[in-house]
Amino acid sequence: MEADVSICSKPGRIRVLSLIAVGGLAWALLLGSAPSQADGAPQAPQSSQTTTSAKSSPAPSSSSSKQTATSGTPASSAAAVQPGSPREEQLAAKIAELDGILLERQKLEDTLRVEKSAQTAAKMQLADAKKLIRLEVEDFFRESSNSERLDGLLGEYKRESDNHAAALARVESIEKDLAGQHLKFSQAERDVERLRAQLAAEVRERNSKKIQAIARKLDKTLQFEESVSFRCSPNKSLAACLAEQRDDGRMSQWVLDNYQRVLAADISDQVDSLTLSPNWYRYRTKVDFSQASMNLDGTVNAQLNVKATVIAKKMMACAILEVPYDLCDSKTHSLIVRSNKYDDQVLINDQDHGSTPVSVVLDSGVYHVQVISGGITQKRTLSLQGDQVVHFKF
Repeated sequence: MEADVSICSKPGRIRVLSLIAVGGLAWALLLGSAPSQADGAPQAPQSSQTTTSAKSSPAPSSSSSKQTATSGTPASSAAAVQPGSPREEQLAAKIAELDGILLERQKLEDTLRVEKSAQTAAKMQLADAKKLIRLEVEDFFRESSNSERLDGLLGEYKRESDNHAAALARVESIEKDLAGQHLKFSQAERDVERLRAQLAAEVRERNSKKIQAIARKLDKTLQFEESVSFRCSPNKSLAACLAEQRDDGRMSQWVLDNYQRVLAADISDQVDSLTLSPNWYRYRTKVDFSQASMNLDGTVNAQLNVKATVIAKKMMACAILEVPYDLCDSKTHSLIVRSNKYDDQVLINDQDHGSTPVSVVLDSGVYHVQVISGGITQKRTLSLQGDQVVHFKF
């Protein structure tokens, strides 16, 4: 513009040319900012929407923490069954990994909220800068002395645009990291559930074996002696007095004491301490008097020879082991896995059972059996409804 002023000779013509040049420049700027103005107008509600969503975003974090508290509960109950088992250690390690992933995800969510707030603020400042530029351009048509102010606003707009682009890039990076954390969390959660299921299956199989071992020893025939003393009418004979005493009220306790003593010795390898309840079994007795005497005052002293047949109820083994009664109600079957190879590996429902021959007791159901030998895997799916022997040939 100053060059135009220096070239022209007439003052009036100089002013006209200057005004025309400045007006053309302002009109070009106004046309260039018109699409930005149209784009920026509907963005103000959107930024308020973003602010609102940013304020309400902590809700998923509480849901995530609630999920973690719930996940930790069955693991401790499973650990109470058999502490220190390899499967329990895997489960504990996987739960710890799951907690770490959740903590990292919460940190990323907090960082994402902060960066989204920064992005929203930058977006609002960008819109304000556009608005100020439009106002300055309008003022520019009225006054030609505001070019420096306009240049400053253009520079401010560029800075705000750069800030917004940087904030947007940070948000996209954090969202990408957060998506990766979600994926890791889902994978770890699936691993925890798989380990829980495997641990529960191991515990159930172990309890089933104990139940089978104990159930075979529950039915007993006991023989024991008890001394009794009671009064009877002196007018009755000794035989009549003994006949009345055959149904002694202490018989239930005698049977319980002797049955508990004998059974505790038989199943000491399965149960450390044994306390029985009369509700767990039925019994019948046969009583004979090995010797008896009667005084003149009617006092009878006798030695009882008792033979008791004890029949256990179906749930008794589960009651002794303190496991759910449905384990005693379910039908169990023997599965034997054989192969023509040595040093192979047998997996039943992804659980390692060592090398063949393998003999396990399982509930009725569908089982996936794998035998691995020399890098070759053979698979079979069985519907176990009875005792079964499976042969694998490599």
